[in-house]
Amino acid sequence: MGFEAIHLAKDAGEAMQKCIDMPFDFILCDFNLGDCKDGYQLFEALKKQQLLAPLCCFIVISAEGQSQIVHGVIELQPDDYLLKPFSAPALEERINRAIRHRIELRKVFFRLFEQDYAEASRECDLVMRTKPDYALQAMRLKGELLLKLGDYDKAEVFYQKVLQQKAYSWARLGHALSCFYLERWEDTELELADLTQFGDTKVEALDWLSRLYVRHGRYQLAFETLTKAATLSPKNVSRQKTLSNLCAILGHTDIAARIAGKIVQGARHSIDDTADNYLNHARALVDQAKGASVLDKAVILQNAGKLLDALHKRFNLDALKRETVILRSRMSSCRGAIKEGRELMQQIQDLPLDDLTIDSCMDAAKAFFELGDLYSSQLCIDRLKTMLYDDDFLTETQRIMLQLEQDKHESLKQQIKQINTEASDAYRMGQYGRAVSLFCETFDFMPTNPVIALNLLQAMSKSAGVTGEAINYARNAARVLRQNQLDKSEQERFEKYVTTLKKTQPGLSSVQL
Repeated sequence: MGFEAIHLAKDAGEAMQKCIDMPFDFILCDFNLGDCKDGYQLFEALKKQQLLAPLCCFIVISAEGQSQIVHGVIELQPDDYLLKPFSAPALEERINRAIRHRIELRKVFFRLFEQDYAEASRECDLVMRTKPDYALQAMRLKGELLLKLGDYDKAEVFYQKVLQQKAYSWARLGHALSCFYLERWEDTELELADLTQFGDTKVEALDWLSRLYVRHGRYQLAFETLTKAATLSPKNVSRQKTLSNLCAILGHTDIAARIAGKIVQGARHSIDDTADNYLNHARALVDQAKGASVLDKAVILQNAGKLLDALHKRFNLDALKRETVILRSRMSSCRGAIKEGRELMQQIQDLPLDDLTIDSCMDAAKAFFELGDLYSSQLCIDRLKTMLYDDDFLTETQRIMLQLEQDKHESLKQQIKQINTEASDAYRMGQYGRAVSLFCETFDFMPTNPVIALNLLQAMSKSAGVTGEAINYARNAARVLRQNQLDKSEQERFEKYVTTLKKTQPGLSSVQL
């Protein structure tokens, strides 16, 4: 066929290394590559790590005609997919067609490789004007680029013109997505529902239809729709995570945990095989345990613990200290061991939390909330609000989960506000013992809030006697105030209360405040 430098690889690992060492013009890859990565996982890894040259053609061959394999491969968009058995002339025809396509649209592919989408769109226009044999391929890329660039009005008009020529399924899908972003929901739903009947658009149409249902709060229907897409193409990890999130939103924590377990298994040997998959499985188990019976809770938490114990076998446990401590703290809280949970979180109080992943930050927000530390939990929620900026379905479900956490916060804040008001009223009426008791209660909910800590010490400085558990509250309140940057007046108040307490309260004279 004219190829001169031909390289063979016995498995995906060797193929990956060869692609790292040199750029290839053409790759013919079997789907079944043995016990390690399959062709889907290899192609996915090469794409994500940009190890395919802009003009490299990638053709998948397979003896498998199963719909799950076909849909999965189509989703990754190789240059072609060829079923065995095939003849040499048929293979040569497919190869020639793929290579000609790459060469004739080479400037488009170079710009796509550089992620210069505006210039790639202009190159598509040039191909459409000057190369009629390749105008159709250029039109398809042009529409996708308009959507990627956010030019939804232009995309809608463009797809309408294409559809006037012929009702291509890809153009109908593009038009539906334009309507989605322009919030013409009825047109979008009708078009997407119809496109689920066609093999080349079925999976993507189900994805977007599910996302449409989420936009309208129809979470159960969204879950059922996305389940169909995940069944057709189960190797897509992002889709599986989205499905797990939908389960969590619906309160189906047992199904969420089961899907998280499938992600761990399905991602093995893929580029998505990360420690976060195992952590997310453990997190889902903890969420499930919270609503389980006493006996089931013990078993579920034991399984979560086994997952964490096994992490060191495949990943650097030192790099995961914060994540594992947060999870073990949540497990303690779930068992009712709040004090143990707080002691665990103190182990990482000096470690930065601002570089946590989205999933880890969400877990930290839950951990602090379950420990009653509403202040620290809110800090994590505020951090998450700045992290969830991507325009994809997974991020959309994460925003909903974040809102659910925020709603729990608002409900608890109202309770705290009421208690705090009662404490302030008691202080003004000279009921200092009652004020101390109520401020201790609010401090349980927000043990890192400097304002509450200062109010607590103020009430204690007026109280007739501070003994027992209240001494621990005084010590913890003082620690919180030392760890925060106070303004001049707050610092003066703090020092005044500490001096007064040491003079007037015998139980605090020898305690480090």
